[in-house]
Amino acid sequence: MGHRGENETYRRIKARFWWEGMKKSVKKWVQSRLACQKRSQNLKREKGKSTATSTIFERVSIDAVHIKSGRWKYMVVARDDFSGGSETVGLVKLTAKAVSEWFTSEWICRYVSPKEVTIDGGPEFGKEWQDAVKKAGSRIRVTKSYYPESQGMVERGHKQLKDALVEMCGESGGKWKKYLPLVTWADRISTKGTTGFSPFELHFGQLPVLPIDIETKTFSAVEWQRISTT
Repeated sequence: MGHRGENETYRRIKARFWWEGMKKSVKKWVQSRLACQKRSQNLKREKGKSTATSTIFERVSIDAVHIKSGRWKYMVVARDDFSGGSETVGLVKLTAKAVSEWFTSEWICRYVSPKEVTIDGGPEFGKEWQDAVKKAGSRIRVTKSYYPESQGMVERGHKQLKDALVEMCGESGGKWKKYLPLVTWADRISTKGTTGFSPFELHFGQLPVLPIDIETKTFSAVEWQRISTT
């Protein structure tokens, strides 16, 4: 289910099932996950104020993360500052052309032109990228490279994405791009602390239907129209 710790796992299960002592069971299961416990040993609470806006897709933050393992060296993340919804891509070379084509096809054409796009001013956001974003009608805001907090939610999501990739493909991480779509999906259905909802819920107005819903026929996967007419 792409769990993000005890509270998030409990929230997803509670929306679908109930049994006595459920919260204790979830806590015990999460604590038994060795890979998760290794990553959380030195976890510190993040500081800084939320940069979230008041409407979905009003402001999008984009950032690139260098990945040492494998042929694909860069993960680019675009994240809506309000809902926390993300789009990701793995790139061999980090160029303005590649980032521009990806952002246009996978964000602007899929969602909307954001009012503002926040970047850190790296070379991958050069003239070709800026021309494409301005053509879509969006403003560009460049933050200070030594002040990652100004990138808001996109910076805070890097660790979760990278940790999930490590869990999926191991410490070597050579095949991380193969698992990137699954990790991004898990990110979209995870509750964000700034809103209390997952990006999926805010985008579509309903809980996501997960594989477990179909396998066990929870209320999310029940064909209510067929039941009400028989």
